[in-house]
Amino acid sequence: MTITSDTAAPAPAGFDALFAEFLAETLDIAPPPTVPRQVPIEDWPAATARLVGVAGAGYWRQRTDREARLMAELAATAPLVDPTSLASFAADRISIEPVPYPMALADLDSCYVKINHGFWEQLYAIFAPPDPARMRVTDLARFRNQYVASGFIDALASVLRSVADPAGPRLEFPGVDLAVSLASGNHDHADVLAGFAARAPARQKIVMGAAIGLVAWWETLFPGRRVTFLDGSFPKRGLATGVLRETLAAAANRSERIVFVVPPHLAGLQFVDATIPQETVLVPTTTVHESWAACLEAIARHVLGRLAEHGHLLVITQSAVFATLLGCFLVAAKRRLLPTASRLAYFDLGQVLDVASPETGGNWSRRYTVGESLFRIDHT
Repeated sequence: MTITSDTAAPAPAGFDALFAEFLAETLDIAPPPTVPRQVPIEDWPAATARLVGVAGAGYWRQRTDREARLMAELAATAPLVDPTSLASFAADRISIEPVPYPMALADLDSCYVKINHGFWEQLYAIFAPPDPARMRVTDLARFRNQYVASGFIDALASVLRSVADPAGPRLEFPGVDLAVSLASGNHDHADVLAGFAARAPARQKIVMGAAIGLVAWWETLFPGRRVTFLDGSFPKRGLATGVLRETLAAAANRSERIVFVVPPHLAGLQFVDATIPQETVLVPTTTVHESWAACLEAIARHVLGRLAEHGHLLVITQSAVFATLLGCFLVAAKRRLLPTASRLAYFDLGQVLDVASPETGGNWSRRYTVGESLFRIDHT
């Protein structure tokens, strides 16, 4: 389904105020901005651009300061990473642990979100001088529009702060399993480091650029705090091992409805092991980051409405880095707006969902479909 005024679930009480508060904090707008309600999907980029365009003066000062700090951090971090130092750098600065799934989903909410290597490479390329030895990104204008001009990375930083627990020696995100990757999700983090020296130079650039971007961005966002991430290889590795099927089946068995948040080529997606109702909510294929504000309002409104209606919900998404923004916002909103008896299981599976439609999906799904697919497209 595509969200319209006729099909969207009514949001729980307090949603409009909460969303306006999030926008006001992100964009430094007072009084809170008008929420871009029920904008047609084709107008989401324009609606978001209009909203960011009227951001407060403090927002632009903060953005300039943040970008300056990130550029300085990237400049300081980059000399520490080369083919001979990558392993020790990663061990000292990055903690990436295996995903503990399948887990006891009966008692706990679960929000697995992942940011893959491409985003970290792109940040490095946008905010640092060209570094051909450790960079493969070429279309910088495209990524500046996606992440910077759109305000997306500012919104991402805001929502991560909203779910962070500042106490303790390590920075943690209660209720959110935050995963990252430095290379293709076909390989777990330990294998990526172990095989780094044997990689072709082009592949080494991916890992080095991602490591630089990841460490520098988090140091800028949370200075002096070590973050423990989970392994972003879980979806693809779990597809091959069967753990993904087991995890999703456990979540579905404890849910009353499944909501897929996916681009149009996956409309009608179904999890084959589920017997509960399933529906598709669409996001833009190529402009999801430029559409973050209107996209977040429409989809979070619908998902939280379904959660209020059913109590237990499973959300599965392919929506690039927007998936992290959406998942963290839903966790924060659920705490504020819905009773503790409700349960939300949220999984960012990325390209794994393309196994349902390899002819229209990405290159990964055409090359690496493993065994019987967990997903299919319902064309009825």
